[in-house]
Amino acid sequence: MVDILKICTKVLERLKSMDCELNGGNSAEQLIFPLNNQTKGKVDRISEQELRFLFVEQFKIEYPELFYSVETPTEKKYKFGDTYEDIVKNKNTHKVSASTDMCVFKRNEVDFKYERILNIEFKHENGALKNTAKDILKLTREKQDGVFIHLLKNTARDTVCNDGKTGVFDKYLKAFLAFNDEWIDENKSIQLVLISLNENTIIYRKINKNDNFNSIFSFNSANGNITEVNKNEWKIENVEIK
Repeated sequence: MVDILKICTKVLERLKSMDCELNGGNSAEQLIFPLNNQTKGKVDRISEQELRFLFVEQFKIEYPELFYSVETPTEKKYKFGDTYEDIVKNKNTHKVSASTDMCVFKRNEVDFKYERILNIEFKHENGALKNTAKDILKLTREKQDGVFIHLLKNTARDTVCNDGKTGVFDKYLKAFLAFNDEWIDENKSIQLVLISLNENTIIYRKINKNDNFNSIFSFNSANGNITEVNKNEWKIENVEIK
């Protein structure tokens, strides 16, 4: 119902056209990357916030008949803790609602009630395993289809997959294997979208409960970047920036 790739392609085009507070510019895009004052000097801050804002704006353009909420309380209960190990240990301890970055709704035109149809989580850069795991657990346990959109500034050979097991695919694999028993509805799917800002590239695919996750997140070698993913039904979109 929602063409996630179409929206993400437009979002990548808009991200590439954005100006930065540090260097200025004359872009028509109103959103800019702000200055991040770090100890090593002034640099541009690129985060998931820009991804979220542009995604919501583009969603509203593409789907005026649908509705959305942000930071939406989950229907299921969770207890996370401070580490990945805590999340795994507590996965069956249902305590309080968490929140989903964005939830998409359709409205019944008979009784005008809203129905959740899609949960979306956004991530930026190769962060801590616990942060990826929390989002994947939520997308797995909630009954609606899910989308996980991950923005990387660039993908070196060890960013996506590496023999140290700290690449983003390594973290996806670990989380999906750990929480597969929480995935009750075998008809439900989760769409994964990985965006490389510097390489103008998007890779994406849908996964289901009974898929072979070891195969999905594998590479021909111990290390790999976004262009070296074994196909395994992954699709690659090279976005032409105008």
